[in-house]
Amino acid sequence: MDVPISTAGLDLSLNKEEGPIKYFSWPQHDALQSFLPTLHPYLPYSNPLYNRMKAPHNLPSRHCLFAATFSPGTTTIPKIFTILFADRSRHEESQIWTFNSLNSTTKPLTASQQESLTMHMNAAVRFLKESSIPEAPGWPFSPILKFACLHEHLTSTLVAIGNPSNAVPRQSHWNCWLVNTSTISPASEKALSEGYTITRVPDDQLDIVISTSSIPRQPSTYKLLPSVGVLDPNDKLIAWGYVGIDGSFATLYVLPDFRGRGISSIIGRELLSRLNNGDFSDMGYDGKSGWVHSDVYDGNAGSEAVMRGLGGFIAWKSSYVWIDSARL
Repeated sequence: MDVPISTAGLDLSLNKEEGPIKYFSWPQHDALQSFLPTLHPYLPYSNPLYNRMKAPHNLPSRHCLFAATFSPGTTTIPKIFTILFADRSRHEESQIWTFNSLNSTTKPLTASQQESLTMHMNAAVRFLKESSIPEAPGWPFSPILKFACLHEHLTSTLVAIGNPSNAVPRQSHWNCWLVNTSTISPASEKALSEGYTITRVPDDQLDIVISTSSIPRQPSTYKLLPSVGVLDPNDKLIAWGYVGIDGSFATLYVLPDFRGRGISSIIGRELLSRLNNGDFSDMGYDGKSGWVHSDVYDGNAGSEAVMRGLGGFIAWKSSYVWIDSARL
């Protein structure tokens, strides 16, 4: 399904003089000043990278990489470009988000477009492999490049690059759902049983959140993520939802004894409406992209029902791919 986007000024024809692709590192401040307005017309396709680059976790001390196939000071953005962000110091978590202007459609690429995308991704792997960041926590990094929330065109391209060298140690595939947050109305605590309350997830109850999640995240990461939790009359956490570091609806969980009461829908509505209203601006999440995405396994009926209830729809196939750069 192709998602309607503003196509004013967008031209997906190839750059006439496109030659060898090179990535340029950008200072964080300059990157945000240039990359965000460049990505904005491509929303919601660019949503994962757009929001990940804005995340408050990108502290200078982490020495994140902001890079593009055009150099700092460029005033005319190429028709076909790639922007990437990497925080390689997140060793156990996803690290790399990237967007190419050819990813604003799920239609098959032409042969020339595919050739261009392959050149961009080959160069991206080389750039990440050769980027030395000795000041970053945990340097030297593993050669495994952990790409997150890849559009299906990027997935097939990276896998085609890595498979001949047996350099794809892991990949997972999800349906990427999109929700327009401006259409979400807040939940009502009246829908909960008496004595139950909605609040942000208390930091001192993160142990149960971490123990029930299959996605590795550090406690410090959770503490900086927008969240909504439901507390029982004893102030014990019985359900929760999180907006991820890339602005995704990343976590939704209801303890087994409390399922079947509509609590998941309440959490979803409350979390996304608060995000849209700027209630998490104090944490660095302004919700101004107007979209959230969510990766859901095909056939996960419960999560699919929640997403449909929020007005969501499947937009493209999303993948998480590891590339062993040492083999390339």
